[in-house]
Amino acid sequence: MNKTDLEKEADQLRKENEKLKGELERITSEKENIEKKYEKTKKEYEDLKAKHAATVFNLQKALKIKVDKITKRKPLGAPKGHKGYARHVPERIDSIKELIPNRCPDCNTRLGETQEIRSRHVTDIKLTSKVRNTRYDIHRKYCPKCKKLVEPEVPNVLPHARFGLNLMLLVMYLRLGLRLPGNKVCAYFMDMFNLKISDGEIPVILKQLEVAFGRYYSYLKKLIKLAKVKHTDTTSWRVNGKSYHAWVFVAYGVVLYKIHKRNNHKVALALLGKKQKDNVLVVDRFSAFRTLAEKAGFLLQLCWSHILQDSKELARDFGREGEYVHRKLKEIYELANGLNHKGIPEIVEQLKGEIFQLTQRHYKHLTVWRFVNALYSRDGDNLFRFVTDPDIDPTNNICERELRALVIIRKISYGSRSVRGADWTASLLSVIQTLRLNKKNVLKGLQDILNNPSGY
Repeated sequence: MNKTDLEKEADQLRKENEKLKGELERITSEKENIEKKYEKTKKEYEDLKAKHAATVFNLQKALKIKVDKITKRKPLGAPKGHKGYARHVPERIDSIKELIPNRCPDCNTRLGETQEIRSRHVTDIKLTSKVRNTRYDIHRKYCPKCKKLVEPEVPNVLPHARFGLNLMLLVMYLRLGLRLPGNKVCAYFMDMFNLKISDGEIPVILKQLEVAFGRYYSYLKKLIKLAKVKHTDTTSWRVNGKSYHAWVFVAYGVVLYKIHKRNNHKVALALLGKKQKDNVLVVDRFSAFRTLAEKAGFLLQLCWSHILQDSKELARDFGREGEYVHRKLKEIYELANGLNHKGIPEIVEQLKGEIFQLTQRHYKHLTVWRFVNALYSRDGDNLFRFVTDPDIDPTNNICERELRALVIIRKISYGSRSVRGADWTASLLSVIQTLRLNKKNVLKGLQDILNNPSGY
């Protein structure tokens, strides 16, 4: 290759190099423009999010946009210092069976006398059972005083019932206590007892039990009405495809449900009455509860779990301002709750002063300012009643837990098909959850209630 060819090739490489440099500069310039547009769009998005936090949140939820989170996994296994648990030896031994080997299981050699005895305890059940069908020949006799035919009552059977009381209570326990669908209850009786029960018979059984437990349900209403401190909350319900509302009332170890078409204060007022002066109602910040307090004379204790949840949403939607309010409210609640209900009125005033300090801060976002201002000016007197009274709980979590039973039933059965069905769901579930709240055996407790002639 001569000198001329080398010069031509060098000129060609020089031109390609200059061309590549120009392409690189163009790409770098485009990258910078894209980054500037991205930063501008990001800033506009943050401004939009701050002004319309709820809209952005709903949009993220609709588009299923998830925020990147770094989750720290818990270490596997039991925590350090955890005390292990093993099943205890049963207190009651129903039978003792001796297993005496005559030959070695390995070599089939004949064995002699026993050297030692090892005991092993096994708990088991009978997998299937048979139903018991009884025919009662009821003798009817004429009473000369009453001037009519009389007959004895059939034991352990409700009036006009085709099934015995034990079977009916088991249906109630499976359907409402364990929240099983109707077809699963039918399958259980078929597999366990070879007993065929149709889906249509289950509502009939529950309606008959509602009548049987009617007096006890009325007794629970009286206890709720007389309680000094009450908890209440609501959730949605469906009756034949229409929107209804389920209420729960908790007090004195009593859980009472009520399903009604409306969600205003009149529902609770009809149950609790207007003579509730100086009694305390632990609730969230739903407006119907404030109206109820005004009409009936209640003192309110607002749920701090709901307040902190609301402030947590402020921290999510409004940046530093929301985070500051959430952090300060957590500190105030921890300070108040740490007094263990042994505070004095002077401390309560100091805690209210901490809430007042939050209102004196300047906030750019109107939503944050409204939240803090309402918390002090409207709700300030209803935040710290639990500090001086050991009977008052600072949260309404007990209602949230008891509503969970109804929510699970609603998700499985989609509510009730009639108003009557909603009524027996509320009354029978009230009996079951009251027994559970008092840590009693549900099936035995149901029997005891019905065996007591007074109904309670």
